[in-house]
Amino acid sequence: MKLLILIAFVIIASCTPQNTTPSVPVTKPTALDTTKAQLLKKGMFIGLDGPTSGTASIYDQAGSKYVLLNPFESHNGPDLKVYISKDINANDYIRLGNLQATSGRQVYSVPSGTTIADFNYVHIWCQAYSVDFARAEVK
Repeated sequence: MKLLILIAFVIIASCTPQNTTPSVPVTKPTALDTTKAQLLKKGMFIGLDGPTSGTASIYDQAGSKYVLLNPFESHNGPDLKVYISKDINANDYIRLGNLQATSGRQVYSVPSGTTIADFNYVHIWCQAYSVDFARAEVK
């Protein structure tokens, strides 16, 4: 009986999502050059499930749209994603990708054809548990 309990514990522990987001982003060139881009929207992050701070900005560069997190600082969590949404609760959203790091400058491409005027929020979202870690209203 003790062996079965131990096996069950090991299986459950191994299936739990891990905090896999790096603490510092990998420094790599991005397509976004803010000196050549037009700032469309900007807002400050508020932490909803722990401390988060920084700025989310949306830029247009030669017809391509980008979300820039800079500066940015957040705590870690499992399965963190970056979303843009039309509403505060992220019921109507677009997932831009995995959070690249819990701190530092990060750039995310917005799919072409997206009407940025319709999207007023940038979220750091824990997809595994459907928890909004942080949100920035961008205006």
